[in-house]
Amino acid sequence: MNYHHLQPKPMKNSPIYLRLADIPSELPVGASHWWGYPDLPEDMPIPTVTDPTDGNTYALNFICQINLADLPEGIIRLPHSGLLLFFADIAYYNRQWNEPSISLHISGNEVVKVFYLPKEKLSQLVNRQDEYAEEELPAVPIQCTTEQPPLSEPDHRLLGEPDYREWDDWDTPFEGWELLFQMDSCEGDGYNYNFIDCGVLNLIVAPEALNALDFSDVRATILST
Repeated sequence: MNYHHLQPKPMKNSPIYLRLADIPSELPVGASHWWGYPDLPEDMPIPTVTDPTDGNTYALNFICQINLADLPEGIIRLPHSGLLLFFADIAYYNRQWNEPSISLHISGNEVVKVFYLPKEKLSQLVNRQDEYAEEELPAVPIQCTTEQPPLSEPDHRLLGEPDYREWDDWDTPFEGWELLFQMDSCEGDGYNYNFIDCGVLNLIVAPEALNALDFSDVRATILST
């Protein structure tokens, strides 16, 4: 469905900060976590991307999943049940590919995928470790909070306003689109994601699509100082 022509509704878009535990952990299926492997029904395909340099197809990078039951009280833009999963083609920013498919311009929707699974689907979840050719980073538990993290921690978030955007709106035809997810530049054991001089990865969505929990057309861009 095309939402480009629809205007945003005047609704508060309070940020939900995603604070990560210090160490990886064994987590039950369906738990909120960063890295690791996604939890999806067995009949739901893992999203893929084709490497333009060699023509091979790879699983999109799995960033995180959020069990929406973990959201703080008072959040009105998202339900408080179900699972939200985020995938994006960010291998370049961990020094894995030669060319980025996500940069300072708003991307196509083939390099970012967001899945929403309602509560009734959660009983069908399985950990999809076998779908990945290479070992992923260990899963790290997520705490969802309205308390902004200290400067010593990365500013990962759902909703809110985008960091480093120096203009009032996105470029045509994405005027009025809202921030759905922000991943900050970050590093740890086995990874070092640097989004163009310590910037942020932003995933954006049309406001009416967000209201309808329709994530079929999410786009990505990078903002930096």
